[in-house]
Amino acid sequence: ALVLVYFFAHQFSSINIAKAVALATVAIGFGGSMTYGQTLGLTQDSSLIGNIAALRWGLIGTFIKGSIWIGFFGLFLGLGLGGKKYSLFEILLILFVSIFFIYLGIYILNEPFDPGNKQLPFIYFSDDWYWEPGEKLIPRREQWGGLLFALTFLYFYISFIKKDILARNMTLWGLLAGGFGFTIGQCVQAYHAWNMDDIKNGILSSIYPYINWWNMMEITFGAVFAFIIALGLWYNRHHISSNDDNNSLQLGIKAELGLLVIHIVAL
Repeated sequence: ALVLVYFFAHQFSSINIAKAVALATVAIGFGGSMTYGQTLGLTQDSSLIGNIAALRWGLIGTFIKGSIWIGFFGLFLGLGLGGKKYSLFEILLILFVSIFFIYLGIYILNEPFDPGNKQLPFIYFSDDWYWEPGEKLIPRREQWGGLLFALTFLYFYISFIKKDILARNMTLWGLLAGGFGFTIGQCVQAYHAWNMDDIKNGILSSIYPYINWWNMMEITFGAVFAFIIALGLWYNRHHISSNDDNNSLQLGIKAELGLLVIHIVAL
């Protein structure tokens, strides 16, 4: 985010560069609240190697979660660079309405969740007895549905109420970046799991013990999503605020400290 903001918004003051980067950084944290370890496990767990249906379902879940994750990043990056002004009251209103949609989305898409009675949501991308009926599983609660509802609400608000073109467009680019980035990254790790012996005895044999395949997934994910986000920001560069005085989220120090306290409490 820092590189992108410096490159595309060099006309901004240091404080507004910091605000744009901070917004994007906070947004990245939203994705961390989604459980995805077991989703990736559907594509690479030893008991599921050879199960094409589980691989396909795991990659679908990876695409959805990645899209939501980086969709938030794109939206918040666009907010920081687009120049639309948001008042403190407006920010607080959006915050609390978004929280409502998070709970609504979880209720609609991520319920029921009662592992003790083997009751899981209809659309579920973590450990499931459907894939491993004889295993002792510890399914994780998913909340991607809540984040999807919140992201959808924010998208419609910035698009139709605020008419924030950059934030709207960067949300769409973020959806693409996260979906393809996370999925392609996991394909690297899944390919290793499915072809471990061939890789271990192939041209990578000498360095194989030193390769961390989880890190390979993360690096690939980051590289792909960064490339797509950068491409999207370049394509929408004419929507970036040209006047630093018009940068969004111009709040007083008291308002900023208040939002910081709310953010910490919410975490």
